[in-house]
Amino acid sequence: MKKIFYLYILIFLSCDPGTLGLEEEAGIYSYHDGLALAWESFFSEEDTDIAIAYVKSTISETEDYKNSAYIALGWLYMFKSNAFIGEYPDSITAYRDSAFTRFSYEENEALAIEEYGPGCYYDFCCSDCFVADRELGLLYNQIEAFFILSEEQQEIILDPNTGNSTYLQALIDQLASFVQDNSDYDFMNGKPIGNNGETIDFSIDNVRVYLAHVYFRMGQFVESCNELTDLNNSNYCDLDCNPSGGWNNTNLDDLLDCLNSQILF
Repeated sequence: MKKIFYLYILIFLSCDPGTLGLEEEAGIYSYHDGLALAWESFFSEEDTDIAIAYVKSTISETEDYKNSAYIALGWLYMFKSNAFIGEYPDSITAYRDSAFTRFSYEENEALAIEEYGPGCYYDFCCSDCFVADRELGLLYNQIEAFFILSEEQQEIILDPNTGNSTYLQALIDQLASFVQDNSDYDFMNGKPIGNNGETIDFSIDNVRVYLAHVYFRMGQFVESCNELTDLNNSNYCDLDCNPSGGWNNTNLDDLLDCLNSQILF
């Protein structure tokens, strides 16, 4: 059963370590055990609070390099911030600022990758998956931080010659490069499934849909259209991204309908 990350049910979770094969590790709580329990509880119950508590508990463990824990916290704070959309903008900002701080952590990243293998003994372990998670999380965080600004705040960083944000465009270009360079990206890489097989539907195609949304919000309609037509499951949208005479906005409604028909995250 796949879960979309912006849905939350904040209930108390009593986690059984046996579901992760930790029966033989009774009394032993390692760095990787904590991260595994965090993601399992999040996917099973969509409980960010319990997941965050598990991750924070790992930071006091003896593992030398905590990169994967900080990146996990970054995503969990982003997920939690989405629960406040439409109601509490200050809470959104606070959690996303916390996420930005965690995503910005990249000390000893090469050493963290090297040491991950010997320390993690689960089948789903991945020594460098947190690197792509960090890059994508930071881009998503910064792009959304721009869009949440007021018009007055956005104007401060607009190019006075073009009226566009060169800062934001640079982020969008980096996101487009991420899509091109990470065709096999899946958020589930390096993470356990939930107690009953729950996962999160968050692969490179979802990132493409998000990029298409960002292009649309920026008025870059041809780029938005091209991203959608590259998706394996969007052929039925029947979009013409290169009409004769060039793009003339006559099929904006079709483009928007196609955008809204795709699962974002």
